[in-house]
Amino acid sequence: MVAQAFGDEHTRRKLEIVEKYLSTYTTALKKQDFELLYVDVCAGSGSSIPKSVLAERQTEDHQIHLLGSPKPVADADQIIVGSALRALKVEPHFDRYLLNDVKKSNVEALRSAINADFSHLKDRIQLTRFDANQMLIDLCKATNWRATRAVVFIDPFGLQIKYSTLEVLAKTAAVDVWYLVPVFAMYRQVRQDGGVLEDGGRSVDEALGTTEWRNVVATEEKGQIDLWGNSQAVSKRAVDVKWFENVAKERLKAAFHGRVVDQVLPLGRNGLHEFSLMFAWANPSDRARLASKLASAVLK
Repeated sequence: MVAQAFGDEHTRRKLEIVEKYLSTYTTALKKQDFELLYVDVCAGSGSSIPKSVLAERQTEDHQIHLLGSPKPVADADQIIVGSALRALKVEPHFDRYLLNDVKKSNVEALRSAINADFSHLKDRIQLTRFDANQMLIDLCKATNWRATRAVVFIDPFGLQIKYSTLEVLAKTAAVDVWYLVPVFAMYRQVRQDGGVLEDGGRSVDEALGTTEWRNVVATEEKGQIDLWGNSQAVSKRAVDVKWFENVAKERLKAAFHGRVVDQVLPLGRNGLHEFSLMFAWANPSDRARLASKLASAVLK
């Protein structure tokens, strides 16, 4: 198994929640006459090694490298099994698995892991290397959603997911979406003086589907008083990561017409709020509200 140097214990927590949901999802729908899809648009290599573990091992190896062969990079119980492989373990199985990652090395590592441990499901699995947004848009256009239901897991690299993609997913009226929103990446595009970084700001515009957030991220305060009793206004950043979480949740609600669970799980390394795990469901029928109950239960 080829593991990425990625994430930490918060990564494991996020994945365990999604895995629990997938298990309850396939169990709840196993007798329904739908084709069930699992869609992972940023699937990665299939596993990861926490950066904290790598840092510890690098220190140890530096101290003992003269004594013999270095230790293995990580013990088996320290490796974090990724979302795609967790989905493949869930029973009852999905009818199809659409696993995507733009990075060639990740797809090759994932293919190797599937060949080793999930060869019995190979006929159900499709591996692709597309842009995440384009993959989801093409899927939504090509699928007969009257006969299909899907769980879509979005764990993006930075601010790559566009709001317009979320709107397309919502229009299917047939998908449940777990979205790890990169709220800290949004926050970082606002300087301490309240100014918005040019390129990063455009990425936030696309991720939120609006520019209105720009109007409230800065505030002006009185500066120091000079010898003549005058003061010049000083601009400062007026928002924090939690503010971006709230805005992202409201925008997700707008795309999914309010069908977003109230619980949001903040995640990050060493207590830092870097991401917010959110859940939305596209089906407007009353029966589909079961999805929100299942998601709320696993988020508690």
